[in-house]
Amino acid sequence: MCHEGADTPVKISLHQSFAQDFKCPQKNGYYPDPIQCDLYYHCLQGEAEEKLCPDGLVFDDANINHERCDIPVNVDCGDRKELQEAKPSKGCPRANGIYRHFDDQVCDKFVNCVDGKPNELPCPPGLVYDDSKSNCAWPADSLRKDCTNTKREVLEDGFSCPVGDVVGPNGRVLPHPTFPHAEDCQKFYICRNGVTPQYGSCSAGTVYNDVTFQCDEPENVPGCCPESYGEQTYAHPEVCDQFVLCLNGTLSVEQCENGLLYDGKGDVHNHCNYYHEVDCGSRKAKIVPVSSPGCEFRFGIYPESDGCSSKYVKCADGYPNILDCEPGLAYDGRIRKCNWPDQLQEICNPEEIVGFKCPDKVDPDSPQAKFWPYPRFAVPNDCERLITCVDGLPRLISCGDGKLFNDETLTCAEPEEVPKW
Repeated sequence: MCHEGADTPVKISLHQSFAQDFKCPQKNGYYPDPIQCDLYYHCLQGEAEEKLCPDGLVFDDANINHERCDIPVNVDCGDRKELQEAKPSKGCPRANGIYRHFDDQVCDKFVNCVDGKPNELPCPPGLVYDDSKSNCAWPADSLRKDCTNTKREVLEDGFSCPVGDVVGPNGRVLPHPTFPHAEDCQKFYICRNGVTPQYGSCSAGTVYNDVTFQCDEPENVPGCCPESYGEQTYAHPEVCDQFVLCLNGTLSVEQCENGLLYDGKGDVHNHCNYYHEVDCGSRKAKIVPVSSPGCEFRFGIYPESDGCSSKYVKCADGYPNILDCEPGLAYDGRIRKCNWPDQLQEICNPEEIVGFKCPDKVDPDSPQAKFWPYPRFAVPNDCERLITCVDGLPRLISCGDGKLFNDETLTCAEPEEVPKW
């Protein structure tokens, strides 16, 4: 804080005015009073005019051509010990300057007074206000010795940083230690420089580990779930056939059934998916069959026969169930799903499964010509599907979404737009 150029000169001082007797060292310039540090003289053509700094500031005589008042810590007053009578106000010992906080137990804040108005300011985390320097300093470097039991900042939920160092897993003192939240495993507290508390939160699906002082997988923190209500599942960090289940805040490690693995996407049974559809990444997978008649694993999908078939076997709890593919499809053991029969020509005859043979050519004036080389055809007695030819082989396609096939436009449309419907 400094004042560049005083306002209207204040003629009040603690000693008798020396303006009449003051001898200007040079014709022009600004010179200090020999006794009072906040009093100075402006010499102009050898005539001295007495001036007074604003209360709380003192005259800086470092440059005679520069009229400057600053806080006492920045000015060497030497033998100029006297000051003008103080003008205190609530929170300010003098009208201007930087002072310790008016609450003696608050050491990490200070007051910047400007024209008698106090402005409360904080020190950086871990520092205390040092009167001798009019600045913030580390407690060990400060000359202030009355800050052994300082008032600590308290968050809205009542947390304040504990007194004392916190040693991390590597044996070193943590500069910004963290602490667990009392009610929410996903949240934690950060103590900046060990004294200033802040809220912290782990990313979705992780919880705070008070052993490692980091966010971690829920299964590595006994009894901790990221959320207190509802049902959530999380991947096990090491194995692929297990997962972590959080049910209303209660954590348990669950085992996938034989033939299933966890990926957080499928839900064939109890949050687990068929092993052949799961990418385990670095997690280890235990894929050991537990067979029963018709089922290699207790859960899985298998072909109904070695040849072309529009049926397949779905095993659940070790019991085989024979299911049908959608009309026009055949089971593909390579992808363990039903597929277009033209994709299975090594074992399937698409014309037999679809019941249609694609023509080599169509009438140029026919509606089918508009869709060549993928002409479309109506399915007899079935308005919900159509046949399209791909590379000369038929595929049976469903219109879906409640639409019907219009054999005039050869497109799927709303029922009211299909004439013969």
